[in-house]
Amino acid sequence: MRELELLAPAGKWEVLEAVAEAGADAVYCGDKRFNMRMLKPGMNFTPEELQDAAAYLHQQDKKLYITVNNLYYDRELSELRGYLDFVQDIGADGMIVQDMAVVALAQEMGLTVPLHASVQMGVGNLAAVQFLEEQGFTRAILSKNLSLAEIKSIHQNCRLSLEFFAHGDLCIAHTGQCYMSSYLSGASGNRGRCIKPCRWAYRLTGAAADPKEFSYHLAHHDLCVYPYLRELARSGVRSFKIEGRMREAGYLTSIISVYRQALDRIMSDPEAAPDPEDHQLLINHRQRDFTLGNLLERPGREAIGLDGSREPFFPTEARPLLSLKAEDYQPQTVLAPCQTQLRVKIGSLDQMRGLLGSGVKELIIGMEKMRQEGSNWTRQQLKTAFDLAAAEDIGLFAETPRIITQDNLDPLRKNLKAWSQFPWQGVIANEYGAWKLAGEMDMAVEAGYGLNVANYETAHWLLNQGAALVTASLETDRNSLRALAALGEKLEVLVQGPLCGMITDYCPARSWSDDSAADCKIHCLKTGYALMDCYEQAFKIRTDWQCRNHIYFPYDLALFNHLPGMAAAGIKRFRIDGQFYHPQLLREVVEIYQQAIADMAQGKRLEQPSYLQLIELFPDGLTARRL
Repeated sequence: MRELELLAPAGKWEVLEAVAEAGADAVYCGDKRFNMRMLKPGMNFTPEELQDAAAYLHQQDKKLYITVNNLYYDRELSELRGYLDFVQDIGADGMIVQDMAVVALAQEMGLTVPLHASVQMGVGNLAAVQFLEEQGFTRAILSKNLSLAEIKSIHQNCRLSLEFFAHGDLCIAHTGQCYMSSYLSGASGNRGRCIKPCRWAYRLTGAAADPKEFSYHLAHHDLCVYPYLRELARSGVRSFKIEGRMREAGYLTSIISVYRQALDRIMSDPEAAPDPEDHQLLINHRQRDFTLGNLLERPGREAIGLDGSREPFFPTEARPLLSLKAEDYQPQTVLAPCQTQLRVKIGSLDQMRGLLGSGVKELIIGMEKMRQEGSNWTRQQLKTAFDLAAAEDIGLFAETPRIITQDNLDPLRKNLKAWSQFPWQGVIANEYGAWKLAGEMDMAVEAGYGLNVANYETAHWLLNQGAALVTASLETDRNSLRALAALGEKLEVLVQGPLCGMITDYCPARSWSDDSAADCKIHCLKTGYALMDCYEQAFKIRTDWQCRNHIYFPYDLALFNHLPGMAAAGIKRFRIDGQFYHPQLLREVVEIYQQAIADMAQGKRLEQPSYLQLIELFPDGLTARRL
């Protein structure tokens, strides 16, 4: 068997020395500015320490990978450019990257440091891996939500080196697509500031076997794939990553030693079985209980630390949320005339019929729907939609899911092929596998908000890759939105709609049913499921056709008050996600925004009655939290 790499974390110098001595082949770490683990002020490295780390590891024939794995705002890019030069100069063996701005800068600067696609990119299918290979990446750190069979299928058809997390903290959400911390506090998990709402207690409502009490419904056990290292190696994993850049040496060294011995045995004898005593050492050393994640099957109740007894202390807790009120209306200044337009996502023909004559000339149809909202679009329904669109001169756009693992790839390819027979204006891709497939079918591609475009550099890079339009990340701040506004009509901003905070393969409805061990009986359709926090704020759960659970922020987004400011900054395209709205409600919402667009075109201010009408349409609450 070819060489297997054991990759260890380090958050400070003594840890780096300890994990190297314990047997790590490579160490990953970051500086105090540009990586994702910055919650502890005493951790991470100075530039001088990183330079010393490279020399120290190279003397031992070991490697250093630098985490440049944040999402970056435009104000950070000038300093980032100099830092990338530094990473090259110290001889780093790889850069772990989430934001394509890093790729754009590396290409522009002619850097030769190998690029590793961060797990934050949510790389879960062969097409995404192939796309990254075309962009010069040498390694993909695969999504933690893949099975052994999916990993093997990817490996058999790609040339990139594959890395997989072997041990440590495991979020319940699909990595890179969790925005709940941002919505709750403004602290982005995708920028290393997560307040861990998945580790809070909730009460599950709507379940057939409702436990009634507050429990830790989203508190995933820690990952430990030690018993399946041999199978993972056979499936094509070449680098086994230990999580824990904020951990101390005493915690990490025993873990590294156990995995070192196991990988050495496998390289000597590919049939070598795991050592039960070493496995027990890991169990004795654990903080949380262990799970295999998705390696063999999707997680059920057994993968959740429901009682919270093994949860390490973390200083955050649920907090009361503020919804928009009538008094939040901000008097608008008169603008210079601004020409803007609106695009709307719909979920049914009834919604489409309800919008005819509203002035909306572009509609989005999703390639998946939530089970609670009815079945997916049929060919006949699409034909009817295009007949209606042709009669009204409306352009239709298809949107792909935010999560596509290897098992989902062939169904997506077949659907895209079938849908490509219709005259779509374009396909909105939310991950790079769908991007590549749509391009192979000569369909115009747009960058959806699932690609987390948070700065102008990334957006410009995507346009150079063929994107017809870019949707701003749901975590973009005001300053970066102003920078992105330079894209003009190539930029779109979501201004109204439900806010999906996280997507998880774990299904609370099935896990808490009386027959959870049996085949799924679509328990999610029985009643309206939600996770209720201690302030009685309901995080609604919807389930897609791949049985993934989408957990929503309690209030829908409404940036009505911010339209003039965004338009004045140069943003010309706004989007409403109305796929879950009743047709009449959607029509009324669209009319409010269309009137605002008409007023801004004449330099008029937005009137308070329109804002009040919007508030009244949503008695459960609205938020402008994003800005």
